[in-house]
Amino acid sequence: MDPILVLKSLWRHKWAALPVALLTIIACVYVMFFGQRTYEATMTYALLSPKTPSEAEMRAQPELAAINGDNPYLRSGDRALLAQVLITKLGALETAEELQSLGLGAEYTVGQSLSSGSGMLLEISASGNSPAQAVETATELGKRLNTTLHEVQTINGADDSYLYSALAIDGPGQASEVFSSRLRALIIVAVAGALLLFVSVSVARSVELARARRTVVEKPAKHVDRGADGIAGLSGIRGGQRDPSGSPAPWSRQAGNLSWMLPW
Repeated sequence: MDPILVLKSLWRHKWAALPVALLTIIACVYVMFFGQRTYEATMTYALLSPKTPSEAEMRAQPELAAINGDNPYLRSGDRALLAQVLITKLGALETAEELQSLGLGAEYTVGQSLSSGSGMLLEISASGNSPAQAVETATELGKRLNTTLHEVQTINGADDSYLYSALAIDGPGQASEVFSSRLRALIIVAVAGALLLFVSVSVARSVELARARRTVVEKPAKHVDRGADGIAGLSGIRGGQRDPSGSPAPWSRQAGNLSWMLPW
């Protein structure tokens, strides 16, 4: 597509393009400076392994051996398994719907940020329409993380001394604005305005072409061909001519009247 032709077409149909362009600019300014903002708060939790009693301690204290230590995640060789379970449960649709019903943000992420030999780090990022909503959403997710962590480990009745624990090590602090959200909304508005602009110019061009074709079809012929047929010869005889008797001939008057009625 030739940019020069595009600019010429826009200028030719400026009265159709100008209102759309102005509305697009106004919408972009509104989104950039006055539109809805998105804020994000983060929290980081460390999943700490339990301090289970050793065989020597259980021999010294027989009551320790009677404690139920059937935590299925202690038997797993993959220490990141528990983190994946928590990520799956907190990321479920039911959790998002419950948060939304409480007036909190429904957009959040729970991910594993680090894994080491002694523990794992989970990071919660919650978004909201205001800084307070983002912080409250992150705090509520932290509470649900602790609750879910306890529930998944006690399915076999394991004692608390055999359970992993979650320790908050950072956040939520003060929520910060997510500038990429504002930029994404600005791009969407600009693209929509550009599409609407080209649609309006295309419609204006189609209307112009339709009017031009209609004008060509309805325009009467201005020239008359006089010499190829007998009727053209009649059209040259005017009503003022007389027959041999000296009176105007009726047929000459009729031919003179026909000369402006014939379309060729």
